[in-house]
Amino acid sequence: MDQFRDTASALRELTESMRLDEPRDDLLERAAKKVVGLLPGADAATVTLYSDNEPSTVATTDESLLPLDKAQYSADEGPCLEAAESGTIVRTRLETAAERWPDFAAAAEQLGVRTALACPLFVPDESHVNRRETEPLTGALNVWSFEQNAFDPVEAALVAMFTSAISAIILTASRWAAAEKQAETLVAALETRDAIATAKGIVMARLELNAEEAFRWLTDASQHTNRKIREISVLIAEDPGTVFGR
Repeated sequence: MDQFRDTASALRELTESMRLDEPRDDLLERAAKKVVGLLPGADAATVTLYSDNEPSTVATTDESLLPLDKAQYSADEGPCLEAAESGTIVRTRLETAAERWPDFAAAAEQLGVRTALACPLFVPDESHVNRRETEPLTGALNVWSFEQNAFDPVEAALVAMFTSAISAIILTASRWAAAEKQAETLVAALETRDAIATAKGIVMARLELNAEEAFRWLTDASQHTNRKIREISVLIAEDPGTVFGR
């Protein structure tokens, strides 16, 4: 029960400390650190994500273990890639890994890693922030241990629960951030429209022009001064005398 309570507490702390503007990879690094702190046998963790069908490590708690990920990427096989592609938890010991993934096993042996636990992860692709729907990236949270038989089934299930929750949290945060940005863009557009409409009315009254001529005048003024129409419009709306004289 203590492990479940600790996992729930770690998730709550991570969620409460989130900011909408926090970069995805920074949050993933903090999540990886939480997982290492939760599992007694965990010594480090990395996060692998696929982008354009290419895996890369976007977060790590120990850069000295990055060769573990790189060995898998080079060989196009290994526990973290299998977890990401299959959507299932992959736990392996060095002895077993040597038969299935020799390149990964060689890197693990050199670094002293004896057990690996990879859990699938699905998060939004930040390179597609301008799209209406955020496309998910597949990946895996990889936990490394120098112990021979680390990560029992209960611990593996807890990490899987943690990564599933993190995926949902990041997706929700991404959608909120996108909605907030869209709202800010809409407000700015409305403010720009109102400023231009006000300025156009002043130009019409001051220069005795119709609406089309007044807008053309604003466009010409923008080009001649190398300033945006909105800037010219705000200036006119706030103090017409600076443009037309008192």
